[in-house]
Amino acid sequence: MPTVRIFLLTYRRTHLLRRAINSLLQQTFRDWVCELHNDAPDDMTPNGIVTTINDPRITLHQHTTNWGPVRCFNHAFADGPEEYASILEDDNWWEPTFLETAITAARAEPLANVVWSNMKIWQEYAEDNWSDTGQTVWNVSTQMQPRLFFWPEPLQMTNAIHSNGAMVFRRKDSVQVPPRTPFAIIEPVRERLMLGGWLLLPQPLAHFAMTLATARSNDRADWVQSQLLVAASYLTSTSPTSATLDQIWAHQRSLNPPGTNLLFLLGISGLYTRAILRAAKITEWARFMASTIRHPIIFIRALRFRSDHHDLWKTLQVAAAQRTHEAQTKGSVTPTLYSKTLSSKRE
Repeated sequence: MPTVRIFLLTYRRTHLLRRAINSLLQQTFRDWVCELHNDAPDDMTPNGIVTTINDPRITLHQHTTNWGPVRCFNHAFADGPEEYASILEDDNWWEPTFLETAITAARAEPLANVVWSNMKIWQEYAEDNWSDTGQTVWNVSTQMQPRLFFWPEPLQMTNAIHSNGAMVFRRKDSVQVPPRTPFAIIEPVRERLMLGGWLLLPQPLAHFAMTLATARSNDRADWVQSQLLVAASYLTSTSPTSATLDQIWAHQRSLNPPGTNLLFLLGISGLYTRAILRAAKITEWARFMASTIRHPIIFIRALRFRSDHHDLWKTLQVAAAQRTHEAQTKGSVTPTLYSKTLSSKRE
C-alpha cells in the first residue's frame, strides 16, 4: 500500500498542469500514487500528457460531467486506505523535498491531522509569463520551529490557517465540507469541521500561483457573505476577549485594502455589536458608510448571510462550538496572531 495518495486537480490549464506534474515526479519521497482528475469532460489534453509520461503511479480520472471545485476537493477528503493524502492543484507546484519533509513532520507530531508548508507567491501575467513576488504566504522566519496550531486562533476568524496547495493530511481523520459551501471559504469551513491540530512548516516548500483565471465567484456580495459566515461562526463559538478583538482589528487594518468593513457588518448584524464596534475609528466609520452608499445591494445581501445560507450557517455554528469545547476540555495553546499575507486567490 502506498504511503500517500495525491489528488491532482485540473480544469483547462494544460500549460500549468505540466509544471505541477513535473514537480510531483521530482519528489524525493517516491512512495506515492496520484489520481489526476480532469474536470473538463471535453478536454482530452491531460490524457495525452499522462500517456506520454507513462508512469504507472499516475492514473487519469476523466470526468464525464463537470464536478465543480467543491466536489473535487471533497473527493480528495474521502476516507481511503493510504495513511496520508495530499492535493496538488494544477496552478501550484512543489519543491522536491515537500512530501518527504511534510510526511516526516506528520509522523513526528501525532496531534497534527494536517501538516502544511509555507509557500512562495507567484503572479501570472499574459502569455504564460510569471513573476516571483518575493513574498511568502506566511511572514515568518524560515528558522522558526514548526508551529502547531489549535482552534481557536484569532486568524481563523476570517482566514484559514492551512493551505490546500501545500498540505499532507491523515486520511482517517479527513472530513468533507457541505456540498453547497462557497469555494472561497472551503479551507476555513474545513477547519471548523476537522478534529486535531494543524502543523505549519515555516520553510516555503511549495509555490502559490496568483492566476489570471480562478474558480472563485466574481460576485462581490457572495464573497462578503462567505466571509461573514466564517467570522460569525468564530465569534459565536469563542466569545473573544477584548484583547483578542483588538488583535482582530489590527489584522483587518493591516490588509490591503483594509478589511474593517467586515467587522462593521458583523456588529450591525447583531453579533457582539458593542464589543466589536468600540474599537472603530472615525475614519473607518466614514469608509464603511461611503462603501454602503456606493454598494447598497451588497450591504443588504451581507445582512442576509445567515438566512441565505441557512443550512451551512447551522453546520458552522455546531462545528465551531464543538471545536471550542474540545479546546476548553483539553487545554489549548495561547492564541497568537501570526502574519499571513493572503488566505485565498480571491484576495
